[in-house]
Amino acid sequence: MKRQLVLIPFLAAALAGCGAQAEPSVDDQFQGEQAAVAQQIEELQTAGERRKPDDICANILASSLVQEIEAAGGDCVDEMRKAIEDADDYDLEVVEVTVTGESATAEVRREGGATETMEFARENDQWRATSLSG
Repeated sequence: MKRQLVLIPFLAAALAGCGAQAEPSVDDQFQGEQAAVAQQIEELQTAGERRKPDDICANILASSLVQEIEAAGGDCVDEMRKAIEDADDYDLEVVEVTVTGESATAEVRREGGATETMEFARENDQWRATSLSG
């Protein structure tokens, strides 16, 4: 359950950045696999903005992270719904993406300058979040 408690506040923060102000497209900032990872963060924001927790669980989170949430006694869709409901209104910016083989990390800055790390892994030929805060 401890991991879930770390995950949910950062997810709420990530989802809160949904449209506070227009940021440059990830295509303008990143190329190749780095852009694909950054795009997943944009997809996370879009799913939050549209209040679609099922999209987060099905299309953004790695199956291992979904299983971790469920092993802690939660339901992924319910937990993502709670995170969306708890989201505050502030901006989120992908600062840096590092890809090493089949894994990647993204440094994400929240409003006020706090930086968090999201981790990703290749799953079924797509980047999926394995950790939303580290």
